[in-house]
Amino acid sequence: MNSPEEKFTIDYEYVVEKYSDMVYRIIMTITGNNEDAKDAFQETFLRLVRSQEKIKDEEHLKAWLIRVASNCAKTIVTSPWNKRTQGFEENTEEAVYTEEEHSLLEEVRSLSPNYSLPIYLFYYEEYSIKEIAGILGKNENTVKTLLSRGRTELKKRLEKGGE
Repeated sequence: MNSPEEKFTIDYEYVVEKYSDMVYRIIMTITGNNEDAKDAFQETFLRLVRSQEKIKDEEHLKAWLIRVASNCAKTIVTSPWNKRTQGFEENTEEAVYTEEEHSLLEEVRSLSPNYSLPIYLFYYEEYSIKEIAGILGKNENTVKTLLSRGRTELKKRLEKGGE
């Protein structure tokens, strides 16, 4: 850990190499669209460059990236432009997930971002409820409620789909 007078320096090549997959998956969980995900991904790392002095250490960096990535993705999804346009899908995840995993992830993505992001962070990124609460700036009980409601909604959708 850095002493108070030592500044945490960011090696951008290392950060992109280590966290780019995680950031992209989080964004795709929210946007469900490759082009929007690319835009949010780029915006996330541009904001990192602009806000590098705010980062305290490696742990803070990871949480900061998750928070900013989810905010950028939500901004794109809720933008008036996005609501009035419809793009075409290009599936680039098949190499990362099996067909079954991809199908489940699509169902997770189809949930409201209030449910999909906590579920994604809990099951795919393996964060604890306490860590998710800190990342999302929510109370631990709120995260538990979101996970529970998200699981219930996901279960309904999976049963409806016959899986």
